[in-house]
Amino acid sequence: MNSSVWKTLLGLSILALAVAPASADCIIDGSITAEMNAGDPELGAWCYTLTVTWDTGEMTALSHLDLIVDAPGGTCGCQDIADAINFDYPAGSSDGEPDACTVEYEAFLECNGDPSIPIEGILFKWEPLIDDPYCEPGPVGTGQFIFYSDYAPVAVDDSLPLVAEKNDGSHCEGTIDGVFPGLECNPVATEASTWSEVKSLYDQ
Repeated sequence: MNSSVWKTLLGLSILALAVAPASADCIIDGSITAEMNAGDPELGAWCYTLTVTWDTGEMTALSHLDLIVDAPGGTCGCQDIADAINFDYPAGSSDGEPDACTVEYEAFLECNGDPSIPIEGILFKWEPLIDDPYCEPGPVGTGQFIFYSDYAPVAVDDSLPLVAEKNDGSHCEGTIDGVFPGLECNPVATEASTWSEVKSLYDQ
């Protein structure tokens, strides 16, 4: 796999409900790291950790995260992604409220986007497991969101946009750096790799 192809990779966007404008004071960013998976290699040879930090700039809190893997009409089919990626259960955690409690998350592969935004395309979605009704994600927090693959990591072009989060009707945009599995298909075409192009997918 030619890693230069993956310089165009991540229109991967962690998105949020986009029916309202992003808060001017909202801050969110993320980074993906990878390490060999010695704990449970049946899930995949590599463990990928997406670390996200957010501050919504208001009282509304994080609802869920969407990582867009491929835009509509892209070069990957949903089965390509399903064959390459695995999730454990739970599939991540973040700090929560009150009292810095821990919120766990489950993850899904969504082949038809996220109608709550709305956004089309293939995406990973992480939603909180609210087993404890007294512990929920807050307006400020940090979380680690996990996925696995047998595909080795390749570099993400850190000039590409990545993250936003849903918080009670608004969204937040940020950037990503790090790595992503070097899939045989190229999830994001070059022409969809700028933030204006990615935003056009959901700013209707």
